[in-house]
Amino acid sequence: MRVFAGLLLSIVRVALGALFVFAAWMKLRNPQAFADSVMAFKIFDLDNASHLVTLSTFAIPWLEMLSGLLLLVGLFSRAAAVALSAQLVAFTLGIISVLYRELDASCGCFGKFEWPCPGQVSLCHVARNAALLALALLIVWRGGGLIGLDARRRKIHITPPPL
Repeated sequence: MRVFAGLLLSIVRVALGALFVFAAWMKLRNPQAFADSVMAFKIFDLDNASHLVTLSTFAIPWLEMLSGLLLLVGLFSRAAAVALSAQLVAFTLGIISVLYRELDASCGCFGKFEWPCPGQVSLCHVARNAALLALALLIVWRGGGLIGLDARRRKIHITPPPL
């Protein structure tokens, strides 16, 4: 049973990592489309803080890429999952803010591949992020599984030389 759980955690970790690498890649391929999505959320005052849109446009994808790559290889899996969890909470709060203010905005989360929530921001996006957050928190809680560099690091035991 323990082996099965470890393998399942490895699959969840790799899938979540691949998903966020893909999301980052889609944003980095077309930064203007992502910047338009950030502006559509109207979180930043564009008259006084347009530089934050530019910062978000480039910082968010690289945070997603780094966290996703760390999850893919299974290195610092818990830390990467914490970083993704924080991002997902921030994204979800942004989506809830758009819904509350009844803005007409699209997510831009995965570029043109907005499965399973196509179109404008909706409760579907909140549910999708909640499901992804649950998977990330599972990795934070249980670790990255049996397969990955974290598992390899745990097996290396450095014993001090005898006195």
